[in-house]
Amino acid sequence: MTLSTHVITGFLGAGKTTLISALLARKPVGERWAILVNEFGQIGIDQAAWTGEDVVIKEVPGGCICCAQNLPLQIALGQIATRTGADRLLIEPTGLGHPAQILETLREPHWQAHLRVAATLCLVDARQLDDARVTSHETFRAQVEVADVLLFSKADLLDADALARADAFAAGLQPAKALVARVSAGAAPGQAGAVDPAWLDVPPRQPARQRRSLLHLRPEVRTAELPSTPPQEPPYHYHEQALERWVGGWILPADWCFRHDDLLNVLLAWRGLERLKGVFHTDRGWIHFNATALDLAVKSSEYRADNRVEAISTQPVDWAAAEQALLSALAPGQQQQ
Repeated sequence: MTLSTHVITGFLGAGKTTLISALLARKPVGERWAILVNEFGQIGIDQAAWTGEDVVIKEVPGGCICCAQNLPLQIALGQIATRTGADRLLIEPTGLGHPAQILETLREPHWQAHLRVAATLCLVDARQLDDARVTSHETFRAQVEVADVLLFSKADLLDADALARADAFAAGLQPAKALVARVSAGAAPGQAGAVDPAWLDVPPRQPARQRRSLLHLRPEVRTAELPSTPPQEPPYHYHEQALERWVGGWILPADWCFRHDDLLNVLLAWRGLERLKGVFHTDRGWIHFNATALDLAVKSSEYRADNRVEAISTQPVDWAAAEQALLSALAPGQQQQ
């Protein structure tokens, strides 16, 4: 029996992790699901959102899994397909990932005995449809192109003009999508905007076969400045430049505790970043922080392994100053000696 495999794609901040969480909450009883998540940076944050879920989670951090030469992707697929007993696999690429190459990888002959490419879902934040930096981006266009199901996320936040833009955008796509729907955060089953697991069962279209030699695939070039201190010396930190983005992050021990309000003040001061995610131990409990230029969400977290935060910016970042600001929010006695 082959593993039903879905790519859940969408640009940065579209709501892929939220969608997957909602799908997991509506997973049929008795089914075992797996998630393969790829984050743009070296520090994984998304898997913390699913801690406690009855699912298999595999992470491929550190860039885009779109390149067919990505050995960690091949290993993760093999482990999920042959060792987990999963009935369904959801693959969440980074928001800057080109999904067509992932689908080509999944359709390679050596995976046919194990994987079956099922419906591909793409989330679009309709508020970004009037932003040419997004709509003209090659990756955004590719994500929409490969989708069988097109979902407009955060529909409860859209005004009449945004809803009209979304409808016009979907109507102008050729060929038309098999299904177009709106998604609202927190909508219960049966309500408008509710996530429906039946979307995963939409028949995928059969694309024109495109075969390319691996010799023509060039690995992504990433300019990295990794920490000069060994990773075991907290805080672990790194920063790098890739795909015209500046990316950086930190990992601190789980017993390092932040002052909740001061930490939020630091993080909110970074709202100009394209994306900011983190999981933190605070004096009011563990929290999960997720922010874009348009959205902000802070909620409790079941993740307890360590403190971690990662930022993506379209502009250069003073990483040393950012680290000092972050450490300044630690509770007394927690600072590095």
